[in-house]
Amino acid sequence: MSEFYRKETHRTPKINGSIKDGKIEIVGRSLPEDAKEFYLPFRDWLLELFVSDTKEITVYLELEYFNTATSKIIIDMLLNLEKLKVNKKVSVTWAYDEDDLEMEETGHDFVSLLGDMVTLKPKPFKPK
Repeated sequence: MSEFYRKETHRTPKINGSIKDGKIEIVGRSLPEDAKEFYLPFRDWLLELFVSDTKEITVYLELEYFNTATSKIIIDMLLNLEKLKVNKKVSVTWAYDEDDLEMEETGHDFVSLLGDMVTLKPKPFKPK
């Protein structure tokens, strides 16, 4: 399966991925009742991406809010992506509303953990 797509709901993010393009996008809120079950198909797809011939992987994360279980899954994904830097170019963009201090701090935590693989991208706040 070269493409992965999950539609956004009020409790789960949109997840879009392409092995051919080496792109992953996760946008929205992540509060699934069972995070492991929700993210399992995505994790399986990621394993395909990791062993693919794709030379460059670009990740865009824009989470408005996520629960603790999701945070573990995101950290595991990022740590596994970091391991791929030996053979692939990997970049992660952490986008957050410029007035969301919690999401900004989380982004700084990822930069501390993963270094220049992560770029922070503040966005102008847009009320819903």
